Amino acid sequence: MAVAVLELSFLSALAAAGYSDPRPKGLPLLPPASWFTYQQGWLGGDGAYSVPLARNRSLWLFGDTFVGPAGAASRKQATGFIHNSIALSTCPQPQRCTFQYYWTGMGTSTPGPMFSTGTTDWFWPLDGFVYNGTLYLALMQMHATGAGGAFGFAYRGVQLASVRNYTAAPSRWLITYQKINKGAAAIPGVSIIVRQGPHGNPDPANPQGARYAYFFTLVGDATTTMHLGLLRLPLDQLRDAARPGNANWDYLKSNQTWAPWPSTESALPADSAVVLKPGATEMTVRYHPATHQWIAVFPVGLDKAAYYALSPSMMGPWKPPEKLYGYPEMRPSNPNYTPHVFCYAAKEHIEFETPGQLLFTYVCNSTREEEIINNMRLYHPVVVTLPLPDK
Repeated sequence: MAVAVLELSFLSALAAAGYSDPRPKGLPLLPPASWFTYQQGWLGGDGAYSVPLARNRSLWLFGDTFVGPAGAASRKQATGFIHNSIALSTCPQPQRCTFQYYWTGMGTSTPGPMFSTGTTDWFWPLDGFVYNGTLYLALMQMHATGAGGAFGFAYRGVQLASVRNYTAAPSRWLITYQKINKGAAAIPGVSIIVRQGPHGNPDPANPQGARYAYFFTLVGDATTTMHLGLLRLPLDQLRDAARPGNANWDYLKSNQTWAPWPSTESALPADSAVVLKPGATEMTVRYHPATHQWIAVFPVGLDKAAYYALSPSMMGPWKPPEKLYGYPEMRPSNPNYTPHVFCYAAKEHIEFETPGQLLFTYVCNSTREEEIINNMRLYHPVVVTLPLPDK
């Protein structure tokens, strides 16, 4: 079973069982049982990027998803396993959130993903943002290799989806797609920042103050330790992101200057900056004004913990990674532990945080399909809150 993670060797991390509530006392948070409940036929998914759409309203992006009839509460009732789905959360108060799930063919015998390639390839969502009345989402395009098993897939490239009517019901969304790159050892969009510069100020490399979308980009292949590079595209070029010969894409060089990306069909040049190492496809980079720091939250391969790193600048230098949180599901002392556990997909969700708090999610799974089907504690985002790291 494939899930939306390509760390180190483009392989997915799968895994585990159980739940432990690690919340510090006194922090207001929707009760854990109220996050990502099994309803409307949604029976669990991984990934879980969140994109703020409006005050108290966010879009959640899931990767591989079990779906079934509207009243289903068990994966034994699943009628489909689709490669992506979404949810809209509305939170008028900190402890009152509702989730509405969507995918194509809801309630039918032929469910399909929310975002489709129109071919046998499929999309796994990366990060996204809203700019000038349009929702933009980076989607990793994948294809089957015929190898069989859980890892019989490979990376094809990244497409940028645009939804100009995203305020309408998702069943009415008009989605267009643009290919950013194809098949190169570079995955743009694992985290995306929409700012003028590293601190929200005018970009020093462009005194005229042009505004950019910054795409953290996973660089490397199965033979190297992956790291993050950085691309940028002027916001006024977003609708032409894949235009042939578009010379507006820049990459960050190791000397901290920007240069044109020679071709969106190629990997990043050898002199591109190693912004953060290691890298992952399932991660976030977010700015915290209260501490004047950027925080990256990410998994490290198949490690048993989520990690974080801090930097005063989006472009670095980043401090060495520190352990953020050990996954309780991967501890043998956990009553729901099995030897087939893996946890992954650590991401921050800054719009749900209170002052002094860091809120993130991760997902656990199993290499044994029967565990995934039978144990409903598996295969859904787990919410964690911790004190905000400041050093």
